[in-house]
Amino acid sequence: MAHTPQHPDEQLLLAAADWWTRLRDPQAGEASLEQWLDWTAQDARHLAAFEYVSAFGERLGTLDAGARRRLLGEFAPAVAPRRRRWLPLAAAAALAAAIGAGFLLWGHLAVDAAAPVTYASVTGQNRDVVLADGSKVTLGGASRLSVRFSRGARRVALEAGEAYFQVVHDAQCPFEVTAGDITVRDIGTAFDVRRTGAEVAVAVTQGQVQVAGPGGASAPGRRLDAEAGQRVAWDPHARTLSLGTATPEQAIGWRSNRLEFVDEPLSVVIANVNRYSRRPVQADGADLSGLSFTGTVRTDEIDSWLRALPQVFPLQVRMSEHAVTLSGDGRAPRQR
Repeated sequence: MAHTPQHPDEQLLLAAADWWTRLRDPQAGEASLEQWLDWTAQDARHLAAFEYVSAFGERLGTLDAGARRRLLGEFAPAVAPRRRRWLPLAAAAALAAAIGAGFLLWGHLAVDAAAPVTYASVTGQNRDVVLADGSKVTLGGASRLSVRFSRGARRVALEAGEAYFQVVHDAQCPFEVTAGDITVRDIGTAFDVRRTGAEVAVAVTQGQVQVAGPGGASAPGRRLDAEAGQRVAWDPHARTLSLGTATPEQAIGWRSNRLEFVDEPLSVVIANVNRYSRRPVQADGADLSGLSFTGTVRTDEIDSWLRALPQVFPLQVRMSEHAVTLSGDGRAPRQR
């Protein structure tokens, strides 16, 4: 649970509370969401204040009258009259909680007819996003996410790259992520989804997910349930889902500048390295088929990793100012 700041910035909390209520207005749409995103990007304190208000409102809406008063005292303690200007935060959240009884507050967003909201990150940089329902997403480098929420469903499409989801669970309004041919359905979860072309990997760090291939969960052999510590991989060539294991470090090491791979095709490794490399890595006559890699690639030491590739694989590496080129060296392929 969030703790009350010792010296809350009244104006910042008021602004965050204003955004919190505006996003729940029935007339709110894509324009409001984009404006809110711009506001959070202006200053890291903006997002922190918004998360503070969101946590407060979420807690407030689930409590009885006595507990609500105690929480109000914790988040918005009595202060001197000259510092009471920020208390509309409590009033706004209390009002929203009262009118939102019986369903999630963000359900007021009438966005069924609105275009999806798109979030993207640039090469080499991760990006944190808070969705309108309070769910948190971290986008990996060069990743793109499309979001469409309605009263009955929360649908997210990972169009490229990788994303880590910390989902606010609601059994009445499912949270689903599509990535290529597969769909991931949240069951009270934190999980990572990585899309490399048509290949998709889902690693669960908390709770459970249901992963379904083409045809949905009802298609024979096209559904797997995974829990914390497990990883589901979709092979687009074999058209199958497979279940394995993944530690949290392997699943989300990229958030700490470490790309972790376990027996993955070198072509997949290179594609993900390219999301962080300042120079694109391209294969020019190099046959990467049959080559696999297990290990760590630090995103701040990509050049060092590339220079070491010929020691492991039958490859030559040529670096120029604008690109890195991989070519074959005539040796027989071997795996690692």
